[in-house]
Amino acid sequence: MSNLSVNRSENEVGDHAVETTQLSPFVVRTRLVFQAMVMIFAICIMVQVFFAGLALFWNPAQWATHKGFASMLFIVSILILVLSFIARLPLALRMRSAALCGILILIVVSAKLPSGIGYVSALHPVLALMLFFGSVSLMRKTNALQKNNESQRR
Repeated sequence: MSNLSVNRSENEVGDHAVETTQLSPFVVRTRLVFQAMVMIFAICIMVQVFFAGLALFWNPAQWATHKGFASMLFIVSILILVLSFIARLPLALRMRSAALCGILILIVVSAKLPSGIGYVSALHPVLALMLFFGSVSLMRKTNALQKNNESQRR
């Protein structure tokens, strides 16, 4: 039993068949949850940067908060990846979801590197920027997909 059914219809003689998809209500709701999780992820990245700022400019003890919050980011990124499959998103969006997990792993690795190769560790905030803009891009692409599906239903 599939949550995705395909209807084909011919417009005019000589035209290619137009393919429209009918998504089940479960998949539609899962896509909405996916959108919300990506938005939450972007907000969490901003909070994580705030914690780093607190540690740098106010109290170095806040590094523990920054470090601890990273585990929640990893959980949310894995949830986003799993939801991308359940929501039957296109391959490009699933790959972007996987890229968020990959960038997050690189961030953790860059934070653990020894000070002798600090120039590589300096990529840590650059990767955080990539993570933030990647999540914003994923949010925009998902919103565009949602609008496209709504216009097809009408």
